[in-house]
Amino acid sequence: MKRFILFVALGVFVLVIGVAMAPRPQGAVPDSIFASPVHAGCYIAAPSDCRMHVEPFTIDMTSGSRIEIIRLIAIRMGNGVQTTIYDFRPDQSNPIPYGGATTYTPSLVSQDFAATCGQSYEISLQGKTNTDASIFNLGLTGAFTCPSNVP
Repeated sequence: MKRFILFVALGVFVLVIGVAMAPRPQGAVPDSIFASPVHAGCYIAAPSDCRMHVEPFTIDMTSGSRIEIIRLIAIRMGNGVQTTIYDFRPDQSNPIPYGGATTYTPSLVSQDFAATCGQSYEISLQGKTNTDASIFNLGLTGAFTCPSNVP
């Protein structure tokens, strides 16, 4: 009986060590790309013309990583429709960041994006580096509602 208990204990020990030492799947969690908080809101630009404004953000990555994708996704509350409002891809022959830097702050072509007045949205900041297996959600705003009436 003592041998059986010793054998089972040894088997459990080997199993625990094997699981602990097993490589985790690449891209399971973002370990090479991170971002500053993402902040956004909505305003009336003209009668029946609302715009979402996204504040500048910074992407941080581990040394040796290069940005492959940065996206801003507008998520419409209520129906969950997701729309890509910004999709950035760097030049393949001159990857970002330059010269071994580990941070990059994109200069958005636009910081204001079309929105439907009276609707609620969330903004998701997503990104991927050359060492990630998939795109990661790097930040998400709380829900905000675009105004529906011109003051």
